[in-house]
Amino acid sequence: MSVEFSTTRLNGVNASKRMDCMSKYESIVSIVRGKDVSKMVQEAVGLLGGVDRFFNRHDFAFIKPNVCGGISGKTGTFTSVEVVSSIISLLKGKVGRIAVGEADSSMYLADKMMRETGILDVAKGLDVDAVNLSRGEMVDMNVRDCYILDSIRVNRILSEAKIISAPVAKTHITTDVTLNLKNMYGILPEMKKGKYHSKIDPIIVDVAKALPPVLCIIDATTCLEGEGPFRGDTLNLDLIVAGDNAVAADAVMANIMGYDPKKIMHLRLAFEKGLGPISLNDIDVRGEDLNSVRRDFKKAPREPYSRVLAKIPGIGHLIVHYYYEKAVKSWKKKTRR
Repeated sequence: MSVEFSTTRLNGVNASKRMDCMSKYESIVSIVRGKDVSKMVQEAVGLLGGVDRFFNRHDFAFIKPNVCGGISGKTGTFTSVEVVSSIISLLKGKVGRIAVGEADSSMYLADKMMRETGILDVAKGLDVDAVNLSRGEMVDMNVRDCYILDSIRVNRILSEAKIISAPVAKTHITTDVTLNLKNMYGILPEMKKGKYHSKIDPIIVDVAKALPPVLCIIDATTCLEGEGPFRGDTLNLDLIVAGDNAVAADAVMANIMGYDPKKIMHLRLAFEKGLGPISLNDIDVRGEDLNSVRRDFKKAPREPYSRVLAKIPGIGHLIVHYYYEKAVKSWKKKTRR
């Protein structure tokens, strides 16, 4: 299948040519830089082959942003409303149904966060459903060749939809980075996800194995560096990074952030299960040149206790909740100055 492009960029060079969206590489990842988020999302998906490559008019598209993993008002800790609305607008008229949603987290209820971050208003304004993945009918999904979880219980809506993962790019004290794979971990409906932290890396992979997103669009317009996912510093990159494979997209974004993807545990485990490439030699990177957009993020200090203490029933949730609550209070105190 091929797609016609009028003025697209391939590897940082303007090109007016016909490009086959399939290539000798395992996966395609696009990098687009700019200020107009809507145009950036459109171009990033266009470089992958366009919406029609991933969806038809009968499909149900579910957008999973990072909402409960952020702090209301602190840009760069949650997926921006501009990115979410741009994805919805791109899908309008091309799929049968669109929904956006999030599950409750150790700190927040999804309904509250979707309201406070503006995601709920975007959904209402564009006439799409906003779904709390922790409510409603649940189904069990088998995980073949799992690391830890041979099945996961999720909202039925996820089993019926094609998923678009739309995380914001952040550092993370437990997993080094939080991108597409960590974003998909957030679909687990239980609030007390801290109980999984002792084995979080292989569990992230199990979740991604059960429900791999068909399209990934990383919000790297405003990111978070340092002590993420909450207490870090915001960093403007003005980038959208999109991919047809979650592992490949994460590997490219991690590289942009100054990380070696092979040294990020959950990415390496995902690669070993065959979920996608982590070597840039196996990824067709289109759009901006990697060297021109790379920025060494301040790394998150590794939190040494949560993985061990999470083995004690109930403690993992309390640790996560305490850390989140402390970060929120710190942010509110800072913004009141």
